[in-house]
Amino acid sequence: MKLISLNTWGGKIFEPLINFVKQQSQTADIFCFQEIYNTTSSIKRYKDIRANLLDELIKILPDFQFLYSIEISGFDSDATSVNFNLSVGKTIFIKKNIRINSQEDILLYGNKTKTSLKKDFSNLPITIQSINFTVSEKDFTLVNIHGIAFPGTKLDTKLRLEHSVKIKGFLNSKNGPKIMVGDFNLLPQTQSIKLLEDDMRNLIKEFKIKKTRSNLNPYFGKSDFQKFADYTFVSSDVNVIDFQVPDVTISDHLPMILQFS
Repeated sequence: MKLISLNTWGGKIFEPLINFVKQQSQTADIFCFQEIYNTTSSIKRYKDIRANLLDELIKILPDFQFLYSIEISGFDSDATSVNFNLSVGKTIFIKKNIRINSQEDILLYGNKTKTSLKKDFSNLPITIQSINFTVSEKDFTLVNIHGIAFPGTKLDTKLRLEHSVKIKGFLNSKNGPKIMVGDFNLLPQTQSIKLLEDDMRNLIKEFKIKKTRSNLNPYFGKSDFQKFADYTFVSSDVNVIDFQVPDVTISDHLPMILQFS
């Protein structure tokens, strides 16, 4: 099976992103996306984001079922309130021929009904999006994560450590093979990442991936450019066939491509 995880950057690089997803959908079984905007209005673009990105992905992925996990509604990518229906969250697209047994959306932090969002996104709600699916009579747990972005150093904080402990507890409560992907907003040397490595294989580390951020990142080429934010973790009973992070310019993040059985 083939799974792709990507922080889409709200579809700011729209055509290259859509072309990449179209191409990969010919062989992919699962997509895990972060920063997916959705609207019920007629607005397609707002500032630099694609307001109807979820609908655009649904159009090009007709053979996939999807689950959308809303993090917050009513704000744009600058944390400014908007006067039309707009939400942002995570989405899992999975082939229609794969049976989904259950889905969970667990709030780790924040309040989804907040009437204000801080400019540094420090009060953006953080959730665990998870599904359990069956392939070849084996049940898998899949987790899609978008970790707290504040502070921008991506170093340990009390809150980030608490989130890792909660995520680890959630994974430990599940039986069978487990896969966890997403934008964790953490650097590799943090204790927050090391906590997750206790029971899971960190494929970014294992495959010696050099970076997960693209050259579209505003800090690229500067001394404070952070090479990492995204991770793929698997339990020991997941057979990893291949893992790659291709350097493509479709977002300020790079896609992680996992082939497993």
